[in-house]
Amino acid sequence: MLMKWLIAAVLAGFTVSALAADDANKIVTDALHKLAPTSKVQSVTESAVPGFYSVVADGHPVFVSTDGKYLIEGHVYDIAARHDLMDDGMSGVRKQALAKIPAEKRLTFAPPKPKYTVTVFTDVDCPYCKQFHKQIAEYNKLGIAVDYVLFPLVIHPGADKKAETVWCSKDRNAAYTEAMNSQTLAPKTCDNPVAELTSIAMGMGVSGTPAIFSADGTQVGGYLPPQQLAQKLEELANLAKPTAAK
Repeated sequence: MLMKWLIAAVLAGFTVSALAADDANKIVTDALHKLAPTSKVQSVTESAVPGFYSVVADGHPVFVSTDGKYLIEGHVYDIAARHDLMDDGMSGVRKQALAKIPAEKRLTFAPPKPKYTVTVFTDVDCPYCKQFHKQIAEYNKLGIAVDYVLFPLVIHPGADKKAETVWCSKDRNAAYTEAMNSQTLAPKTCDNPVAELTSIAMGMGVSGTPAIFSADGTQVGGYLPPQQLAQKLEELANLAKPTAAK
């Protein structure tokens, strides 16, 4: 009999949680649709700020009050932690989005035994992307594997065709390196994932290149020199370690 009561209590808890989640989604969706009728809500979670939900909609993080009356857009800092709370909601969305990009849709430059792996959204006409790739051997030497994802920016006319040419080349890594060294490649066409990858990038809120992400969805930065990127990844790894029991 006791077990039946316990099971009933657990199921009731799940039901309440599900209802609460549904209520939160409705409140947030209704509030956002008053401002942007076509907006798509990607995630709603409790925030560290009392009275507000942490929301990601159309690839952008915002805070919406639990009564649906107020919206905060911009940066909300935890002063003690020196942390932008707006990043918390985006990390989950970004992690899910990155999981949708399989290895066969990436261009990988990796050392034999990588310590860290980053995903870098890149544009073949982006100057800082070129600078990043010129140092790829240094990143690899520091134990950093780099998974490039092709993301041609609309501000670079023709970059989408260059990305397609890289993808359709027999040796994609070699073609990418040639393109990043400003060599002209003979145009090639084939079935390619460039449009799909662009859609995923935009859903993550990526608006510029290079955009570097760790495996947990944290945006590590734009262009970072090898030593700085290695230091940043080490800091993130240390933060992720559980605190030792005293």
